[in-house]
Amino acid sequence: MSEHDVERRDEALERRAREVFEASVEQLDVGTRARLRAARQAATAEIESRQRPAWQGWLPVAVAASAALVAVLLWRAPAESPVPVASSGATAAIDALEIVAAGDDLDLVAEDLEFYVWLEQAGLDVPDAHDGGQG
Repeated sequence: MSEHDVERRDEALERRAREVFEASVEQLDVGTRARLRAARQAATAEIESRQRPAWQGWLPVAVAASAALVAVLLWRAPAESPVPVASSGATAAIDALEIVAAGDDLDLVAEDLEFYVWLEQAGLDVPDAHDGGQG
C-alpha cells in the first residue's frame, strides 16, 4: 500500500467520523446542547484565568541578561592568576611577618607577644621593632 493510498484512507476515515459526530450532535435535545455549551465555556474561561503571572514572561530575559553579565565579567577578568598571600610551612610565617613588618604601624604587632614567642619556638628570626623590621 503506497503512502498516497494511506493518506486517502485517513481522509475518508476523518470525513466519516465528522459526519457521525455531527449527526449525533443534531440528535441531542436543546437542554443537553445548552449544558454542553455552558461546560465548554466554563472550561475555556478557567484556562484563560490560569494564565502565567507577568513576571514569568520576563524570566527568560532575566536569565539571558544574567548569562551575558557573567560572560562579560569573565571576559574582562585579568588573565593572570592571583599570587597566593602565603604559602605553606615556615615560608608562610615569614611571608606573613614581612607583610606586617613592612607597614608603618607596628603597634599592632607589638601587642601580640604570643606571636613572637611562637616565632622563637619555630626557630625564625624575630625582627627588631627599632630598625623598622630590617633584621
